[in-house]
Amino acid sequence: MPIETFQQRQQQYRQAEQAVQRQYNQLAFWRLVWFISSILVVWLLIRHDYQAGAISVGFLGVAGFMFMLKRHQTIRRERDLNHHLALINEDEAARLKRQYLRPETGEEFADPTHYYSGDLDVFGKHSLYRLLNRTHTYEGKQRLAKWLKAPASPDAIRLRQQAVGALTSQLDWRQQFEALAYLDDTIGNSPESLRQWATAEAAPLPAYLNIVRFLLPAVTTGLIIAWMVGYLPGLAVLIALAVHGLVLSQTSKLAQGVSEQTFDITKALNTFRSLFEHAEQQKSEATRIRAIKQALLSNGIPASKTIGRLSSLTEGLNYRRNPYFYVFVAVLTLWDVHYLHRLERWRQQHGPDLSRWFEALGELETLNSLAGFAFAHPGYAIPDIAESELTLEATAAAHPLLSPDKSVPNSLSLTGSGQTVLITGSNMSGKSTFLRTLGANAVLALMGAVVSAEKFICSPVQVFTSMRTHDSLEESTSSFYAELKRLQTLIGLAQPQPQTGLTERLTGATEAAVNRSDGTSDQMKPLPIPVLYFLDEILKGTNSADRHRGAEALIRQLHRTSASGFVSTHDLELGQLSDASNFVRNYHFQSDLRNGELLFDYKLRQGICESFNASQLMRAIGIQMDAVQPQ
Repeated sequence: MPIETFQQRQQQYRQAEQAVQRQYNQLAFWRLVWFISSILVVWLLIRHDYQAGAISVGFLGVAGFMFMLKRHQTIRRERDLNHHLALINEDEAARLKRQYLRPETGEEFADPTHYYSGDLDVFGKHSLYRLLNRTHTYEGKQRLAKWLKAPASPDAIRLRQQAVGALTSQLDWRQQFEALAYLDDTIGNSPESLRQWATAEAAPLPAYLNIVRFLLPAVTTGLIIAWMVGYLPGLAVLIALAVHGLVLSQTSKLAQGVSEQTFDITKALNTFRSLFEHAEQQKSEATRIRAIKQALLSNGIPASKTIGRLSSLTEGLNYRRNPYFYVFVAVLTLWDVHYLHRLERWRQQHGPDLSRWFEALGELETLNSLAGFAFAHPGYAIPDIAESELTLEATAAAHPLLSPDKSVPNSLSLTGSGQTVLITGSNMSGKSTFLRTLGANAVLALMGAVVSAEKFICSPVQVFTSMRTHDSLEESTSSFYAELKRLQTLIGLAQPQPQTGLTERLTGATEAAVNRSDGTSDQMKPLPIPVLYFLDEILKGTNSADRHRGAEALIRQLHRTSASGFVSTHDLELGQLSDASNFVRNYHFQSDLRNGELLFDYKLRQGICESFNASQLMRAIGIQMDAVQPQ
């Protein structure tokens, strides 16, 4: 069982973290002892006039301290890795209960005009993004959101499925990959400024500086030595340093600009180096994995080595931000000139590759997220992608955001264009949840993930929903009119040439027509794949007569397109459409009243619902229904 695996690994890494922490504490103690002892011995030797011995012990003390410091950093990194590995497994166990420890919700990717993300909980505190997300880099987060917001082609889906299948069983590699990303949270920052620097036009330094950067510091160092032994006056040194300042003034603006563009991500580059190195060690022969590894090469040189060099260069350049370092070291050595020259050479050799590396790493992180989701849910199905007519076949499908032990699976199939499945039922019986179940699983299937079902077949479709329409005080828009605008978008998607005009044709309402300039995004354009729609409580904001006429007109209109989908409603008369047509089918959920208590089994049944619970619910809150006399 995955939860037992995660719990065992959490305990294992907690114990390892505690063991390494003890090493860390012990080394910290002995490092302090070494430091104090070295100072004490040097002081005693100086006091007894053993100058040579004091210098030797001083050098030995510094060397030993630096060795212990480096060892301390290595142990700290090992401790932190074990800490994050324990946290990862704790988070995985929590996700199985649909609880989340990571704070990222993906809400920054939410778009109220998107085809389905708002209705299907793609982003938010309890969302598909949060359930799937095991990314940490900026590119990884962006790519996961992109995959969730748009269906992939059948070939792309199959390649992703192949890669996910190869990664799923590699638990150690996957969790180590994620733990490395945890070492520095700045890798989640946008690398855009670094990318701009890397792809900007070449800005080589004047040729004379390539000679001056070595010659001038050597000459000035000689002058300083001559001054110290009394051969030259201090004025000569000051004049030489003034020349240094003049040379640096030629590059100070450029150095400042490069420093600003690289500073925010300098700390993260060393973590990126570790991530690239770990990615390069991936042994899978899956097509997408091999392509990612190929993308992490630059003239045959691994990205990890190249980005490690960039990390050293940007870190070195940004020492200039320390005023003491700048005055006592950077001016004398012409520090800026050296590092600008090296960085420019790096940029000319590898700058165009930087975006490709980040994108490849982001894709690997996203595939790792899908693989982690698949490992945690071994009972979930790998969906089949049908390439014939519009198809949706779900066997024992449950909502992926519900805890598996609390969800009730249902099965249904839909084949062909222009088809509508009507779902009726009493309040709280499961209609909306079932629509979201099918929609959410379709989104997962079309991004390459496993789905919460025993079997799932889906053709390439554009999922579209209209479920949570809201009024807007700012735009003076009623919830009913908001729904009309949403349905107008559906009509535009379902037809090759969207028809603008009066939206009241759908409902008989007298609202004015709206066009695309009223706030719909540029993405709201007809797509070459059929639409699979999910409409919940259709046209609920108007009177029953207009609601029925508008809903029937819409269903008949959609029948003449390539779109098919699902409509939930309390309007039982709509169910009569199935008697007069072959493109409407009826299903329902029901409730039972036993001993004054409403019971729901959340099971989908064929036919129109014959039992409703509105009266019982109103009585339950204190409305005296018996006082109403029939007309």
